Parts: sequence; structure tokens; C-alpha cells
Amino acid sequence: MRGKGRLALVLAIAAILSISMAMLFFDGPAILRVSAVITSVPLGVYWDANCSTPVYSVDWGNVTVGGTKTITMYVRNEGNETFVLSVEAENWQAGNTSNVATFSSEEPKIGPGQTVQVNPSLTVFSNASGVSTFSFDIVFAETFVRLGDFDTLFSNNTSVRMIYPSDNTTKPLNCSAAMVSDWTASAFVYTKLANVTEGLDTQASFVDQTTGKPVGASGTGIISFGGPIVNPVVKYSESNTSTPLSDRAPIKFYNANGVFYFQYSNGSAISGASMPASAVNGNQDVFVIETFSDGGGRYIMLCYGFGWKGTYAAGKYFDTVIYPNLQSQSESWIIVKWNDTNGNGFVNGPYDGDTYTVIAQGS
Repeated sequence: MRGKGRLALVLAIAAILSISMAMLFFDGPAILRVSAVITSVPLGVYWDANCSTPVYSVDWGNVTVGGTKTITMYVRNEGNETFVLSVEAENWQAGNTSNVATFSSEEPKIGPGQTVQVNPSLTVFSNASGVSTFSFDIVFAETFVRLGDFDTLFSNNTSVRMIYPSDNTTKPLNCSAAMVSDWTASAFVYTKLANVTEGLDTQASFVDQTTGKPVGASGTGIISFGGPIVNPVVKYSESNTSTPLSDRAPIKFYNANGVFYFQYSNGSAISGASMPASAVNGNQDVFVIETFSDGGGRYIMLCYGFGWKGTYAAGKYFDTVIYPNLQSQSESWIIVKWNDTNGNGFVNGPYDGDTYTVIAQGS
């Protein structure tokens, strides 16, 4: 667990603001001067909302014993991946600094190209004494839920909900009736869950019947198979119009001019992640397996293909490739192409005659 209670299952690619020459005089005001160094990651820290002035140094001004100083910065996601921002104070240098001061900041979810305002605060404890100088680092980092965290988030989670897309024709978000293969595919994951409750997308206790948003307390694991055409949970997670950024999945489905695509959540293309709609349910398909956390603190895993065979292949791929190798699965999503290599018309596993080719993966 991290200091704020967050599970230690994140990949941290850090942009470090290194605080130096921090002087505290506990019998009067103090001047803190900060040097900032930002690493080459797709995350920028700026003084202005237009992101024209990078943060290189910070002057906290006067901070007295018992006082708090807050500064305003703007953080921009300069990559294609949605992530939750982590802002932490590390490497305190002053003996027992837990009795001196505390640092805090917001940690929002940031989509590709989005800029958010954060307001880091430094509070000096009213009983601070005996320390004349100290320094520490502020670490801005991208944090992700990984496929490799499946055991922690789902297998051993005491609250997991498997939500099936029903074959009902009256469903949230006008989704179509699902096929039984969507349910069959989920069995490859269901058998690995210690505590799971099953429900349908037409049950208000599992899915909001107006928005399609999954229902569950913070910390609940949500697993669902089937794409946005039949599954309102997926459709809600992929909408760029009505769904808050904090609830969006990293990958979304797109259909244009007779071609099916997987795209980043911001609509950016993913090379090779497409297929003519006319080829769906033939001898090939493309599927996605993705995990992410939403704004309510739920952990969500979505699996589906362009067609029913792709969804079934996703289940088999998870069972035979991902799950046996969780320790090496550092990505939060993966897109794979399935080919009926042996030509028997059935979806065989990766080691039973069919070919599975990784198209793209990311965090």
C-alpha cells in the first residue's frame, strides 16, 4: 500500500521536482527556494493554464510554524494514455521530518492532451522544533492499473461483480441483445475469482439503467465481456461526450466506412488495430483486454472483440497467455489479432492450432 492507501500496483514514470535549499527557521518566518527538474516523460508541469511557462523553480515565500503555503501549477498529459496523476513528497532530508511538515496535493485523472490544475500545499506543524534546514522531492508520476495486478484487484478481491450483457432487446443506452458466446468467454476469467457476484446489464443493482455506468462501492472489481454494441458498461466507458473523463476506458471501439477500429480514448489511431466489418466472424478477429480504475474507485476489466469470435478468443488468450504470466504483464491494455490458422472454423487457443498476434499494448 502507498502512504495514502492506494494499492502498490502502479507503474510510476516520474517527473521529479527536486526541492533544494529549503530553510525553516522555527522561531520566525522561513523562505523556501525550489529547483525543478522534469524528466523526459509525456507529462509536463507549468505555471500557466496555456502551458507556455514550464516550472523550473518555486519560491514558497514565508512559511511560519503552524502555517500552510499553497501554490498553483498546471499539469498536462502530453502522451496518448489516460493516467491518474500521483503527486508525492519523497526523500525528506532532516532527521525525523514526520514531526516537521506535511505535503499534499490533488491527484486527478488526466486524459491525453488534457491540462489540469493542481494546488500542492506545504504545512509546517505547530509543534515543529529542533530542525533548522530540510529538503525533499516532489514527484509527479503517471499511475496505471496493470493486467499483472489481476490477482490483487480481482482474484483475491472480496468484492467482485461479473456483469453479463443480456439477450434482452430493451437495455440501457439502446444496446442490442448479446450472444451466448459473450457469456461463454467470461468463464475463462470467472473460474479465477474467489469472491464474485453475477448480474445482468438490465439489473439496476448492477448497471445504472440511464447512463450504463456500473454500480459498486469503491474498491469493487467490475468484469464484463462483450463490446459496446451489446454491452452498456463498455459503451458508457468509451463515450467521449456523456462520460466523465475519470470513468473512461483507455481504449475505445470506432466504426467508419465499413471498417472496425480500436483507438486511444482521445480518438488517436492505433496502427494495425482495424479490420473490415465484412471479415468479422469469419476466420479472423481483433480483441482488446483492458483494465483501469474509474472515478468512483472501482477497478474495471473489459474484454471484447470486433465480433463474437474475437470475444471468445479474448477469454482463451487471457486464460492461456496472460494469467499464467501475470508477473510479466506490466501493461494495462493489450490488443491482439486472432487467426483461424488450422482452418477448422473454431476458436482454438494459442497453443491449439490458431495464431494470436499482439498488435499493440500500453499503460
